[in-house]
Amino acid sequence: MKVRGIKPMQDVHVNVTPLIDIIMCLIIFFLLVGHIAKAASVKGIKIPAAKNGKDLRNKSNQLIINLVPPSGGYGDHAMPSILIWNNRIPESQLAAYLRKEAYPSKHKGSNPPIKVILRADRSIPYRFIAPVLISCAQAGIASIHFMTRRPG
Repeated sequence: MKVRGIKPMQDVHVNVTPLIDIIMCLIIFFLLVGHIAKAASVKGIKIPAAKNGKDLRNKSNQLIINLVPPSGGYGDHAMPSILIWNNRIPESQLAAYLRKEAYPSKHKGSNPPIKVILRADRSIPYRFIAPVLISCAQAGIASIHFMTRRPG
């Protein structure tokens, strides 16, 4: 019986094409997530502290509403700005906007309920927060969470 030997491999190299594909997909993913996170939050909002706040476990299907105080202070007609995805939404149109976000016409009934995260500056009086809560109720949104930070 003839024993065959293993031929030595002359051209040994590692195929890095799949590795490059995966790295490119990761880079694109992190760029998109960073862009979405930047668009959802607004700089300059001083989040209030709360001792009894709870972490939001399920972060899917949420909408962040930012209430930014007026730059000149609260005068006769000064109101905080309502920003969603860096778009200024007038208070009179907020309920309709939230209704459209919560119940898109294409997928009516198939979407899980939306959660609203309210990021309001700690200097904003409640009289300006109440209309946002009323608009959420008019849009049929039952899950509203206030963003807070831990004291200290």
